[in-house]
Amino acid sequence: MTSDLDTPRRSAGDRSRATAYLRDFLPGVVGYVVVIGLVGAFGDLDGDSPARFGWALLPVLPALWIGWAVLRHLRRVDEYEQLVLMRGLAVGFAVAMLAAVVLGMLAVAGVALLLAPWFVFAAGMAGWAVATGVLNAR
Repeated sequence: MTSDLDTPRRSAGDRSRATAYLRDFLPGVVGYVVVIGLVGAFGDLDGDSPARFGWALLPVLPALWIGWAVLRHLRRVDEYEQLVLMRGLAVGFAVAMLAAVVLGMLAVAGVALLLAPWFVFAAGMAGWAVATGVLNAR
């Protein structure tokens, strides 16, 4: 017979940590979306004003907020959740590096890849999300 501790339900502490993470993480995501919209509307990134560089870097601020939220979450969770999070991040990093190599070699071969950095970012984030989902499903 299995223990009552082996339940698929999350504990109150787990739910509390997840809520705290969302409370930290979601403002950064919302801020990022708002700033991207403002940059697209007012940034004039394809113009010739030196201010366009400031506009282009403005989304870094909410991205730093998101990074801070992930670090706070990492410090809050228990050792098992830290292990799952770090393994997911490692897989995401490996996927991003593989995407960077593939796109870099294609660029060397002459393929015009204007959005290559965004493909690397998306591949890394997708790798992180999928790996974390798979690890949590175990």
